[in-house]
Amino acid sequence: MVPQGPSPGNLPLPQSVNVVRGKASAWAEAGVAEALGRLLDHDVTGWEDLGFLRIKERSVRSVLRGQLGAVAVHIKVFRADKLSDRARDALRGPRGERELQNLLRAQGLGLPTVQALGAGMAKDGDQLRSFVMTRTVAPAEPFQFAMGEAVQGRVGALLRRMHDLGVLPGDLHPGNLLIDENGAPWLLDLTSVRHAGDASLTARAKALAFFCHELDGGAQDPAAKALLTSYCRSGNTLDAAFRRELTFATRRWRAEALPAFGRRSTRSCRHTEVPDRRRGEPRWHWHLGTGGEDPAVRDACANLAANPPAPQKSGRRGGVWIAADLVMKVRQAGAAKKLWRASYWLAFAQVATAAPVALRTFRGEGSVFYRRIANESLAHELATGRLDGAAVMAAARSLGNHVGRLHAHGLRNRDLKFDNLVRDPATNEIHLVDLDGILRKSATDVRGAGADLGRLLAAFRGAGSPGGPATIRTFLRAWQRAHRQLQQQSALRKLLRRAEQRAGEWAEAHRDHAN
Repeated sequence: MVPQGPSPGNLPLPQSVNVVRGKASAWAEAGVAEALGRLLDHDVTGWEDLGFLRIKERSVRSVLRGQLGAVAVHIKVFRADKLSDRARDALRGPRGERELQNLLRAQGLGLPTVQALGAGMAKDGDQLRSFVMTRTVAPAEPFQFAMGEAVQGRVGALLRRMHDLGVLPGDLHPGNLLIDENGAPWLLDLTSVRHAGDASLTARAKALAFFCHELDGGAQDPAAKALLTSYCRSGNTLDAAFRRELTFATRRWRAEALPAFGRRSTRSCRHTEVPDRRRGEPRWHWHLGTGGEDPAVRDACANLAANPPAPQKSGRRGGVWIAADLVMKVRQAGAAKKLWRASYWLAFAQVATAAPVALRTFRGEGSVFYRRIANESLAHELATGRLDGAAVMAAARSLGNHVGRLHAHGLRNRDLKFDNLVRDPATNEIHLVDLDGILRKSATDVRGAGADLGRLLAAFRGAGSPGGPATIRTFLRAWQRAHRQLQQQSALRKLLRRAEQRAGEWAEAHRDHAN
């Protein structure tokens, strides 16, 4: 190892040292260079045996935390398994080096970032993987909107400063902004940064909408009030034009993010695992976080698929099997994939449904597995008089909220009836449990929403109007509140006219077996 001048790229790494270990090589701060060299003697897969903890694993990168000598570090290692990744790295340079340069450039502008310590290429079998190394900020935790007005104010001022400088990270969300013990924010994960000069209102609104995307109202949500106030005090106030841009950016992000999240249902990511398979074997998709990572649950799904008992329900679309803790629905493979994807859409929209566990496809047939909700349908509970007035009102409020969120995200349900709703006895929350009728439309397209409301209105009347008109008012207020929280306009009068028309049609068509 010998001291060198500037590191590769546009900016120098102070006191940099060139570290070479066979095919592996790096530029690093002098204080960690020797320890990094010993680490690079080993493949990335062996770093955990040397004391490093793998804290994040994604299809495109891994993040490890550990010690290099006396220095606590985080190392992000990028994968280049796909041809597109290798082509991009060949054209634009390794991602580790790019992030190092982006960190140094941000530091040069006076922005608070985690300290860059080095970057290079590490061995992984017969391949090389790009990596970037930063000093660990401790103690620190990712930003949360519940952290208080003072922290929100600092974050809002930082975002404004970045936008005034034209620094627009492509993936700046609360998880990529650390808050230290003094409440000060630190930027990390600057792999993709655009330097565009003084950002336009549209670009600012888009960046704020993305940063606040976990909130129903985006940057205009009451939970982000202190952040947005600080952002605007650092420059112009929140005028009508900027407010319109924020509303539009929030809607546009949601419209683009919903189908993108649905695509996660069929590829390995932090929500889904798609194991490799041999030819002639079933393909499994496991939903992580609802039991799909549990070997016992996987065995139970495999046993239910291999040895199904008599179905509880069967029809032209397929059958339904109910076990102690699982429900299995069998459809044609294409229909099963649509069911599986619909459960991801509802998870994104935060609409209560039976938790998805797995999708199995084999020889043109698909099986979707869900967690069982231990209760009868809402239709059965109402027919048997098991719900008192308070429970009816709570169910109406929950149903209105979830149908409102469904519609505000551009989703519709052609099979919305009480037979397909199940109440959680512990919380009175209503869950949608039959997703065959889920469709996706534009979030601003109201077509189909009136028909959904009409089917529910007809079902309510068919059940004897439990709770009377107050139940309908409770349902509609919850539906409208969900729309407003999600920055959507609700033409309620027009929808109710369509709902009344559809309710009459539905009741006439189901005169003998209305729910």
